[in-house]
Amino acid sequence: MDVETLDGFWQRVAQTRLRADQDLPLETILAGLLGVWSTCVVCNLLWEWTFDLLSRWQHALAEDRGARAQFSQSQRWCNEHAWFLKDLASPRTRSRVHRELFAEAEERIGEMLRADLDPVIREAVPRLQVDLMGSGTCPVCDEQAVVLQVVLAELARGLSSGSLREPFAASGGCCLPHLAALLHALPDSGTARFVLEATAAQLRRLREELETYETEAEHRTRRYGSAADAPARAMVRWVGMRGVVAGENGQGQAALLPAGRGSAAAAGGGDPGAQ
Repeated sequence: MDVETLDGFWQRVAQTRLRADQDLPLETILAGLLGVWSTCVVCNLLWEWTFDLLSRWQHALAEDRGARAQFSQSQRWCNEHAWFLKDLASPRTRSRVHRELFAEAEERIGEMLRADLDPVIREAVPRLQVDLMGSGTCPVCDEQAVVLQVVLAELARGLSSGSLREPFAASGGCCLPHLAALLHALPDSGTARFVLEATAAQLRRLREELETYETEAEHRTRRYGSAADAPARAMVRWVGMRGVVAGENGQGQAALLPAGRGSAAAAGGGDPGAQ
């Protein structure tokens, strides 16, 4: 997957988040998003892409028997993306999908019952999961890993050329997990130094906002200014947006580094990571 493949996605994000009424260059889009999102730009872009993908999939699952058959054969969805799809698909669509999915699972269990179970129950848990659900991986995690490479490459290019340095320094930056991935994608130490210095300044600003939040909360003088959502933004800065950066044992952890080197209600606008 390359930037051209994602062109429709970039322009859709520009329309919904930047209110653009015409196609914009990619660097202009990234600079604008750095200005409107208060949390990790990488997390937000991955969330937007996942929402787009699963919105299309839930429609196909509702209307296309072939899509449901394909879905039932790829049972190894990660927990986060399965629940993300649940938030988008209707109960009727989910009922159809699960009915066919469990038919596949029932066949697998039948095969296990026809075999000698003594060696089966001595298998490691990952092998038993393959027996029950197949050997595939979460298809959303797999595609998200490719999109992540594109996002990191474009950020690295803009930061290296200088066009994204000012917007990045003034933004909420990246969560710590995606900061590590971005540093890995940068082409030179000078750009890495800029990113780290900008991040240190961002963290100082966030700590000041957190201190303001604590003081206002303690004295019950909440003004609901820029510090109002500081705890939520701090959580994203620490571990990334929910459902976007997998945990250490999560299937999506391998997607964090480039190869070789939340809620549907947020879709209408704003910053999903700050909610």
